[in-house]
Amino acid sequence: MKLSDIKSKLYADTYSQKDGVFTVRRGFFYRMGKDVSHFKNDILATFPSAKIIDSGEVWKAFRGGSSVANSSHWFVKFTIE
Repeated sequence: MKLSDIKSKLYADTYSQKDGVFTVRRGFFYRMGKDVSHFKNDILATFPSAKIIDSGEVWKAFRGGSSVANSSHWFVKFTIE
C-alpha cells in the first residue's frame, strides 16, 4: 500500500510513512467528546487489515501557527498487511 492510497481514503491532517509504518495525525482544539479510539476506529473501518502499532494523544497549549506535530493531536501508527 502506498501513502497516496492512505491519503485518498482516510481523513487526517498529516501523513507519513517510514519502513512500512504509516503515521497519521489529526489535530484538535476541542475534543468534542472524541478521543484517540475514534481515530483508531476510523482507520480500522477503512482498512480492516491494518495492525495498530501505537496510538495516543498529545496535548499542548495553543500556539497559533504551530504545526500539527507541535499542537494538540491524536496519532496512530499502523501497518497494512
